[in-house]
Parts: sequence; C-alpha cells; structure tokens
Amino acid sequence: METEITKHNNDILMKIMAENFKDKALAFLGLETASIVSLIPTVLPVIEAKESRSDLVFLLEDNTLLHLEFQTTVSIENLKRFLLYDARIINKDEHEREINTAVIYSGHIEQAPEKLKKGSISYNVINVYMKDYDGDEEYGILLNKIINNEPLEEMDVLKLIFLPLMKSKVTEEEMALKAAELAKETDESIRFVVFASLIVITDKFMSDGNKRKLLEVLKMTQIEQWIRAEGREEREIEIARTALREGAEVDFVVRITGLDRKTVIKLKEEPPGNG
Repeated sequence: METEITKHNNDILMKIMAENFKDKALAFLGLETASIVSLIPTVLPVIEAKESRSDLVFLLEDNTLLHLEFQTTVSIENLKRFLLYDARIINKDEHEREINTAVIYSGHIEQAPEKLKKGSISYNVINVYMKDYDGDEEYGILLNKIINNEPLEEMDVLKLIFLPLMKSKVTEEEMALKAAELAKETDESIRFVVFASLIVITDKFMSDGNKRKLLEVLKMTQIEQWIRAEGREEREIEIARTALREGAEVDFVVRITGLDRKTVIKLKEEPPGNG
C-alpha cells in the first residue's frame, strides 16, 4: 500500500475528520471558540507555483476562521510559515473574515514562541500543549475498555485520536501505530473516523516507512475505496469544467465523464474562474 494516499487524498480525509471534529474536540484541546460550521480548503496558490498547505482551517459560527496546526518541533520558522499561511488565507478570503491560529504541540514540548515581532509586523498565535495528557496512562485505559468490550464514549474517541500527540515514553510515531492497533478493535463507525484523523494528524511527522506501517495496520480497504471513488469524481468534474470552457455541449460532457446532467449543467452555470 502506497504512502501517497496521505498526500493526494488529504483533503478528503480532512473532510471526514472535520465532520467529527466538532465542538467537544475543540474543548478537549482547551480552545474556547464559537462552534464549527465547516472546513475551509487549505491549498493556497503561491507565486513560486508550488503547493502550500496548512493543517486545518475551520469556519466558525461567529463568522471567524480558526486555523489549527499540529507540531512536534519548536522553531520561530514555524511562526513565519503560519504567518504566510494566514496572510494568503486573508488575501484569498472574499468575506474579509478574522482568522485566529492555534498551534497544537505534542507532549514532549513544554514551551514554544507565540509571538512574532518584526518591525511593523506583529503576529500572535495560541499555543496548546498536550503535555498535560499522559498518553501511556490513557492508552492503558482505552486498551482495558476495548479488551473488556466496553463502549467508547465520545471523549474516549477523542483521546484515541490524539494519543500520538500526548506525553509518552514512546515517540509520536510509535504511539500513532499503537493507537491504530487499538482503533482496529473498535466498531466500524469509530474506526473510520479514527483512521482518517490519525493520518491527518501524523502526516507531517510520520516517516514514509512508518506511514506504510500505519496504512498496513489500519487495513484501510473501505476508506481507500471511498477516497478513490471521491478522487475519481473530482477528476471527472475537472474534465467537465475544462470541456465546458472549450465550448463542449452538455450532452457530450455527460457522455465523456459519466456525470449526471444536473451536475454538468450546474458546472456550466459557474461564473468564470470558479473551481
């Protein structure tokens, strides 16, 4: 199984995570914000013609944006990178919404810079430290529940998702694999959410070798099929947009893409530059 699944399908996995990453998850992280409304796309075009991606950006009920980053290292360069992400999001946002950034640091990190001051530029983030969560203890509690076939509460699922970021005697990568092993023994609906969330959270710090191990441990047959289906539909939509821009008729686009007529008509009615 290829590790590329985490790169090419990250947005789809984030959508799964976002649907289940609601207000209790933010409270679990110690973030007192308005409720989540939706996930905002985070692939941002830059002059250098390369892809730049933040971790997660949510639209909240108070019409502000919440930008979350997961970090296992400390560097002022991280703040510079987050500042650039936020600047690009602001520049792209037609609604001129306010944006706040929270950085979730893994358990071995106890302190990190939260302010960047360079002349007229002043940038602040909210630091969240997972050091107060004992990952080894939480792992034992979750393991005992699963062994005894006890149902996992919503907070248990959140702890399972964030186990790799908690303070532990083992590395983040090792804990991610252990969390995946636990998730294998949960029911299908929980497995689906935990697997997707683990891949999103560990994507930056997981080595290719351990990503491969993670994917092998997860046995992601159903998720893989789902995201491949989603990926195919996205490709067909892009083909349809291109054909319509070149003047192709709706019926022709329906035939070559397999999309339904209603979808193609909707794409045809999109304003220029959309998508």
